[in-house]
Amino acid sequence: MTPRQLKYFVEIARTGSITTAASTLHIAQPALSHHISAMEEELGVALLERHARGIKLTTEGQRLLDRAVSILRQLDRLNDDVRDASTQARGAVSLCLVGSVAQVLTVPLFRLLAERAPEVRLQISTGMSREARALVEARRVDLALLPVAYELPRLESIPAFEERFCLFGLDFPFEGEGGPIRFAEIGDRPLVAPDRDHDLRKLIERTAMAHNCALNVQYELNNPELYRRVVQEGLAFAIMPRNAFSDAEALGVVARDIVEPSIERTQSVAWMVDHPLTPAGEAVRTALLDVIAMLMADGTLKARPLP
Repeated sequence: MTPRQLKYFVEIARTGSITTAASTLHIAQPALSHHISAMEEELGVALLERHARGIKLTTEGQRLLDRAVSILRQLDRLNDDVRDASTQARGAVSLCLVGSVAQVLTVPLFRLLAERAPEVRLQISTGMSREARALVEARRVDLALLPVAYELPRLESIPAFEERFCLFGLDFPFEGEGGPIRFAEIGDRPLVAPDRDHDLRKLIERTAMAHNCALNVQYELNNPELYRRVVQEGLAFAIMPRNAFSDAEALGVVARDIVEPSIERTQSVAWMVDHPLTPAGEAVRTALLDVIAMLMADGTLKARPLP
């Protein structure tokens, strides 16, 4: 199996169509199909399921896609990785930031890297914790800033900060109330939350069960921006980390610290044990931790530092 065949396979998976992939790759469709058939014969498994609307990856195909993306990324970085790293870090690094802090960290991180390591090309993606974890475990990103990294056995991690959760809502539903709110006082307020597979939802529900509190989740959304929109429109309240609404006051959104009990989680910088960081990756990791420390010190990032 050749790198070219892996590129062909990744493009088919990305587009969901052999015809579209053939056009993008500038290769005849029969030739592209022949390459896939050769790969399936070599591996002894079916990689694609063909149907009227295109193709779908089999379980084995998904497994190959995860490996292929990692292999191709490593090949792309090969020249940078073998150069003398004693002078200056260089090359591409990919980082995933959870949505609750991405808006706060992204610009300062780009600025700091431009000063310290101008030859490092940083690519940033965002998502909720489940997506961030999946990306780093599939080796589609080099680094991720995500919660509960210490629970994942294949990851190395450095705890970065502890963030506290608040109840967010428009001012008028709070009826002028401010300050902390007891978890039990959330009561039957309508909530927006991610689905039950997400770490954030699990954390909230564990707290509710431990204190015999019911939750009135009316909307399930797995997108931080849609979360914010639902709260801004007054449809529901949201239990989220304080940094999820860094511009809460400007939007007319009130943040009330949850107490009795308070809810906290630790955010960590994580990478795969078997996917060591390049000098460029180490430069990004150091810059990210330094940016976090600086933003906590000036109050931009509302979090508690960890030893």
